[in-house]
Amino acid sequence: MSSMIFGAASSPFTALYLKNKNAEEFRDLYPEAAHAIIHDTYMDDFIGSLEGSDEAAQLARDIVEVQERAHFEVRGWVSNEPDALTLIPQNLRLDSGSTGVDIGHFPQSVRTLGLIWYPSTDELGFNTAALKTSLALPQKITKRHALSSMMRVFDPLGVLAPITIKARIIFQVVWRRGIDWDQEFPQDLSTKWKAWLADVSSAVDIRVPRWHLREAHVPNQAHLIERELHVFCDASEHAYVAVAYWRLVLPDKTVQVSFICSKSRVAPLTPVTISRLELQAATVAARLATSISDAHKFKPSRRFLWTDSKNVLGWLRSDARSFLPFVAHRLADILELSSLDEWRWVPTALNVADDATRQKSDADLKNSRWIEGPVFLKSPQYDWPVEPHNTRLNKDELKPSAKIHSYLIQVGTIPVHPVSADPSRFSQWLRFLRSTARAHQYIRRLRCRANAKASTSHTPASRLRTSVAQLTPLTAEDLRLAQLHILIKCQNDSFPDELAALRLGEPLPRHSKLQKLHVILGSDGLMTLSGRIGAVAESTKATNFPIVLDGSHPAVKLLTHYYHRRFAHSNNETVVNELRQQFWILKLRSTVRAAAHACQYCKIRKAIPLNPPVGNLPAVRLAHHRRPFTFVGLDYFGPVQITVGRRHEKRWVALFTCLTTRAVHLEVVHDLSTDAALMALRRFTARRGSPQQIWSDNGTAFVGAAKFMRELYGPAVQEFATNQNIDWIFIPPSAPSMGGAWERLVRSVKSALKVTLQERAPKEPVLTTLLMEAEAVVNSRPLTYVPTDSNDEEALTPFHFLIGTASTANHYGKTEPQDLWGRSLWRKALRLTDLFWNRWVREYLPTLTPRRGDRTGDGLALGVGDLVLVVDGNLPRGTWPRGRITRVFPGADGLVRVAEVSTAGGVLRRPCKKLVRLPV
Repeated sequence: MSSMIFGAASSPFTALYLKNKNAEEFRDLYPEAAHAIIHDTYMDDFIGSLEGSDEAAQLARDIVEVQERAHFEVRGWVSNEPDALTLIPQNLRLDSGSTGVDIGHFPQSVRTLGLIWYPSTDELGFNTAALKTSLALPQKITKRHALSSMMRVFDPLGVLAPITIKARIIFQVVWRRGIDWDQEFPQDLSTKWKAWLADVSSAVDIRVPRWHLREAHVPNQAHLIERELHVFCDASEHAYVAVAYWRLVLPDKTVQVSFICSKSRVAPLTPVTISRLELQAATVAARLATSISDAHKFKPSRRFLWTDSKNVLGWLRSDARSFLPFVAHRLADILELSSLDEWRWVPTALNVADDATRQKSDADLKNSRWIEGPVFLKSPQYDWPVEPHNTRLNKDELKPSAKIHSYLIQVGTIPVHPVSADPSRFSQWLRFLRSTARAHQYIRRLRCRANAKASTSHTPASRLRTSVAQLTPLTAEDLRLAQLHILIKCQNDSFPDELAALRLGEPLPRHSKLQKLHVILGSDGLMTLSGRIGAVAESTKATNFPIVLDGSHPAVKLLTHYYHRRFAHSNNETVVNELRQQFWILKLRSTVRAAAHACQYCKIRKAIPLNPPVGNLPAVRLAHHRRPFTFVGLDYFGPVQITVGRRHEKRWVALFTCLTTRAVHLEVVHDLSTDAALMALRRFTARRGSPQQIWSDNGTAFVGAAKFMRELYGPAVQEFATNQNIDWIFIPPSAPSMGGAWERLVRSVKSALKVTLQERAPKEPVLTTLLMEAEAVVNSRPLTYVPTDSNDEEALTPFHFLIGTASTANHYGKTEPQDLWGRSLWRKALRLTDLFWNRWVREYLPTLTPRRGDRTGDGLALGVGDLVLVVDGNLPRGTWPRGRITRVFPGADGLVRVAEVSTAGGVLRRPCKKLVRLPV
């Protein structure tokens, strides 16, 4: 490519990739320019800020130089300092005459990333002309107009949040009332919306300084004494807001407060308590503080997060795990993004975030504290608000606390009765371990609170600070100590007599399970097995002195489950080997097998489909003394390539089999359409007679043919026309075993064709001839035992019922003219046919009697409400659809072999062989 493509989906990525790649190539020569190109360029706009005009001029020249190497022309340069553009050619600067009045070599205003920048005053503003035109009061206020007007106010920094949040609250009320898009607002909402239009029309003239130190006259950032970030949050029943400010301490000890940005959200439609909304506001404040710290080049020296909710502060100083999930998750998010000592309390009257959450009409934001910042931030820190000591915790969000076996003040020591949570309340080892570690933290907190109260008993209440040790993230040492207490508790429960004997230096009791083991008591209070490999390195200490445990203890079962999952549900010997590295568990292998047997993932992974016993044959398979092809099984196979002229085409073969005599009839089918299936059926009916029933699978062509037959014969069939009606029966989907009567014959026909078909793509007449020959071969197969004695009767074949002989060979004997004179010839023919059927009943039917002794899965039949996996051979096991059985179809013997399953993709009918019951 020699030029950039404009308008393609990949064009933005290609441009940015080439821009960054070009900057990386010149990073060694122009490091600052490369960094600015990569990090300060937004699509095709570059925005940079430096301390001095000389540095800015050099950076601008280097950027032009680097971009020109890739044939990117950077033009339209403008700055609030004319000296910063001295090294830029005149033709690359922004033409002031096209944008406004020329004031000191730069334009009056410039569009910058959706906002308006005034270089002369170095301020950011809004497109007032377009906004005032679009926000004109219409004759009819509708939801469509309201949404259009609200979205025209582009305020990415949240400067107008006290104004814009009102429109979103009104729009939420409109949505809650169910007002249509073109329906006029009621009187109350129309009045509120007109008031909002007036407020926003006057507020769009607000301008805020781009540079936070513009009024301080500080040479550079390094001269600042303090750079503090203050974030205020507040919530009401309508919305919750967070707003951020810089508090900059200058060299002359003066303080300047500058607005940064804000984030506002409307309350959800579902009712939420004010306490939860305050917590939501605190979460937004923590995220906003983190975003500002990460985005700015100069990081804050300290951060302060202010809230007027004592309840939120009480939650933050508590254990997050003791609350309901809504509160616990947000507390975890807040404490991950901020530390507890960064949070402060502020009265509602001094909380500047309250200006955006209240429903008060006040559009004068230019000189308000929303832009200027809270007044108390300009005072010394000792004059800031102090939190009162009557903080109360909202206990409505508490959940039942975990049961603790025993309490210990000195958690760091090894106790006789250690602190441990109840293992029966947990299903995972890590949760059990971390809960015990949190219990230790709570005990340490109680001890620190007691010490703090004792040391500050004579301190005035106004100066008293909370000195309670707050809960901090768990460390590896906390988990190690928690595991030590858990293991000691396990040994105290399982081996109380043995531990007592070891502490007294006495031998183990005679009835002890550890009688044959040499156990010792370690310095940490754990009973270990003394091994014989102590001469090796110290790194094998855990292997030489494994901890003795009882496999029947609930905590040990959790530990075994943890190792089973940790090693990817592998074979049991792997888990046994890993546990033996640190522990000596009694009945270890049985414990590991029990863990694997109880693992839900392993149950699902190893579950097998049910395989009920084979059911009774349908009555059509046993309907003797009936015309052949009265009951027919139908299936397709193919495609088969044929030659037509100079091209190859596909053909399919329709196999009709008599379900009683097992005779075969083959027809060539041109395609898989319903019309082709009907024509094949008509040819079959013309040669073999109209069948009474047709059995097939759920092929698309067969379903269409059956529908056409129902329309042809009508919904009601008269009794006298029963023999002319065709009843089409479908076997369940994905159940080829239920169509074995024709599936097996497909293989036989293919075997016969494989022998006779010498060409890869014969012509159609050749294929038709070969199919007829294959049909004759298959119809000549014996159905009964083939005798070896020439005096015995020949084996019965399907041809006996079709043409009266065993095959198409000449089996006719010598005849005489007088053979035609007998009056009972037709009776002889009927008698001959009856003899064939008697032999069929006597010789062939007994071969169908045995029933295969298939396994039956877990021995329990599927029932309505069971959760199952639907086996799909085309998908990996992990992606098989799941569903619930809504209907079962028991057979004549009462056994269920087919069921309907409701899945996410719809209702499926499948045989039990394709359903895997999920363990409950």
